[in-house]
Amino acid sequence: MTSVQRSDDPNGVTAEAPLGQTGAGGSSPFLVRASDGRRYWCKALNNPQGSRVPVNDQIVARLGRLVGIGVCEPMLVEIPSDLVGHVYQQGLALEAGWVHGSLAVEGVTETRVLGHHTDDENRKRHAGFVALHDWLVGGDDQWLVSGDEENKYYSHDHGHYFSQHGGPNWTAEALRQDASAPVPLPGADPQHLDQAEMSRLADGLEALTPEEIAEELANIPSSWPVTDEELEAVVGFADQRRTGVATRLRG
Repeated sequence: MTSVQRSDDPNGVTAEAPLGQTGAGGSSPFLVRASDGRRYWCKALNNPQGSRVPVNDQIVARLGRLVGIGVCEPMLVEIPSDLVGHVYQQGLALEAGWVHGSLAVEGVTETRVLGHHTDDENRKRHAGFVALHDWLVGGDDQWLVSGDEENKYYSHDHGHYFSQHGGPNWTAEALRQDASAPVPLPGADPQHLDQAEMSRLADGLEALTPEEIAEELANIPSSWPVTDEELEAVVGFADQRRTGVATRLRG
């Protein structure tokens, strides 16, 4: 089993100012301006859906970017002492420590439908969503559509991936069960997917190593409610599934 070597000081940015909340969403996301000058939608560990939702969000987005899938850029955002106690949703206040951050995309609307196939490079981007859903057993899939970028699609909100293994409450034991079954993305029409991109994604998955997967997961904060053993199980799960997904993408 490939080990995951986590640090007590992971790479991330610091929240400088809260900018608002969505007013919707079961995990009560909130917007901050961070020390790198960018804005991030964040999920705290004390969100209403549970402390493991941010864990899933970080894992799935980080692994998706490894093979060039169009996910919103993930980031760890540290809540400093001067923001502790800020009420980010009724009855919920910020606590010191790391939260999940997702780089804010301008001018977006949320959708659960893969549309605008001929706009931007959506045929390629949708192919990536098919690959991600199959690879990491998607659930409750949601996308952002940017009106400022010719209806460009972004995958976001991955808190309920590993859906056949407990969702955010997956266990290492559950991930070690048979991981070969295909998990097709509902509503994805092969006629609307770029076949060259499917081949590129297949190549990327086949070339991926367990060590590269483990390196991404090593940035998950050691203070978060997931153990090294559990993250190592994710490495094994993602490694076991990748070749089967690649074969299906080519098919």
